[in-house]
Amino acid sequence: MEVALKIDVDTHQGLELGVPRLASMLASEGVAASFYIAMGPDNSGRAILRVFRNRGFLSKMFRTSAVSMYGARTILSGTILPSRPIALSFPGIIRDLKAHGFEIGVHGYDHVRWQDQLDKIGESGIRNELGDAFEAYRAILGEAPRSFAAPGWRTNDAALVALDAMALDYRSDTRGIAPYRCIVQGRVLATPEIPTTLPTLDEVMGRRELPDDGAVRDFFLTLCKPDALNVHTIHAETEGMGQLEGFTALVRGLKQRGAKFVQLREVAARLNRAELPVCEVIRTTLPGRAGWISSQAPVRIASE
Repeated sequence: MEVALKIDVDTHQGLELGVPRLASMLASEGVAASFYIAMGPDNSGRAILRVFRNRGFLSKMFRTSAVSMYGARTILSGTILPSRPIALSFPGIIRDLKAHGFEIGVHGYDHVRWQDQLDKIGESGIRNELGDAFEAYRAILGEAPRSFAAPGWRTNDAALVALDAMALDYRSDTRGIAPYRCIVQGRVLATPEIPTTLPTLDEVMGRRELPDDGAVRDFFLTLCKPDALNVHTIHAETEGMGQLEGFTALVRGLKQRGAKFVQLREVAARLNRAELPVCEVIRTTLPGRAGWISSQAPVRIASE
């Protein structure tokens, strides 16, 4: 069983508090992971406008106890309270991750703008978001990023094409079942896509059939396929903070089952691009998640 832990860092608080706690726990357990960090401002407070756009967002806020989980400073960031830089506030933490062997990728620039306005900002806006994010990454680590993970698993044709032109090693923008290459308006893109294959904790929190940490752990253990790559996205603001104990139990449970933890760059390095299936990227919804996400199409198109 292979497990790739994809750790999204969406907020100032997540990078400041959640990331060091996760890194410490993972290092002590001898577990590899890939961190994807939002490189720009923390405008989390503006996400509250999703209440008026996305059915289910308010119920998700209550189900996951979002206010207590994120705290008032994050909930109000970019609205009543000024936004704070995320990556550039803690370059030392990011450099420490690299020094300890963790993979680091880009998780957008302004996470909220990308997730909520991707289709409105147009090609130039997408290029600006990517340019600003990649510049911040280079300023901190002194090298160009090799991977990108779309905020909120939201992408579109313009974003896919723009990222493909950057000749990255891979992307992880969608939900799906296995690595593939995207087809956009009849054009097969070169960059491999490694999708998240498992649900996230915030999508299942509060379910009646999952009343405690033990039930949640067993749920995820059951979902992990022994003969496939399991890509599990977690969040520094959730598993790195209030849910760290439960996540640690999951990691130990996976180790007991003989799981091999791999970084996504390891997965990308062994992919034969010419042999990957070619799939469309579609929009769909998922239980427990408000609004649409980008997904690997269920019907694959024959590769070149």
